[in-house]
Amino acid sequence: MNDKISSVSQKPEVGVYVELFEISGGPLGASVLRFTSSAHEGSSIVFDGKVYAPAPVDADGFERSGSGPQPTPTLKVGNANKVAQAAVNSYQDLLGATVRRIRTLREHLDDGADPDTEAIWPIDVFRVERKSAINKVFIEWELASAIDQEGRKLPARQVLKDACTHTYRRWDSDLLAFDYSEASCPYAEASSFDATGAISSLAADQCGKKLSDCRSRYGYSANLPTRAFPGVSQVR
Repeated sequence: MNDKISSVSQKPEVGVYVELFEISGGPLGASVLRFTSSAHEGSSIVFDGKVYAPAPVDADGFERSGSGPQPTPTLKVGNANKVAQAAVNSYQDLLGATVRRIRTLREHLDDGADPDTEAIWPIDVFRVERKSAINKVFIEWELASAIDQEGRKLPARQVLKDACTHTYRRWDSDLLAFDYSEASCPYAEASSFDATGAISSLAADQCGKKLSDCRSRYGYSANLPTRAFPGVSQVR
């Protein structure tokens, strides 16, 4: 834990507590949803250069104990602006998406009295296990620990001939830069291509997940980092 947070945790008054949430559907192709449940914020806030929109949030069950099973929290997010619902409708209810809860103090935000991106409590990381409710008012998900492997089946990685499972970089229109926070693909060059393999603008950069997309970026003679198995059909 950061020294500032560790020391302030011992005081009776800790300042204005801020809770930030990120839902990242990287493997699904969804953009990162960022929002804050802070009742002290009437507009978007910025932390570590990332913008978090205010939204009604009810997060329960995140507490951990030293023994027993991993926690299985629920996350309920207001649905008034339909942003989360659009992602749910387009990306399989966001099942498997990564949820991160970041906790800090108002003074450590980018515009705070003491900006410090390291001044946070340990980040909670979970994955979306199930969409449990949706209506005009809210969307609710059941979460599971990102390290909870109970019930997982092998093989965990599918053998696909011409479909790479790497998570590709994402263009952040707010920062006008690529976001590599969820990327597993190592490509970080300036050249960009759209999903068809044609040269494109930076904002339209998208990988089609095929071997040809990898060759467009790395050339034919390079050792390609694809996760596809192009030779699988040759094996009987």
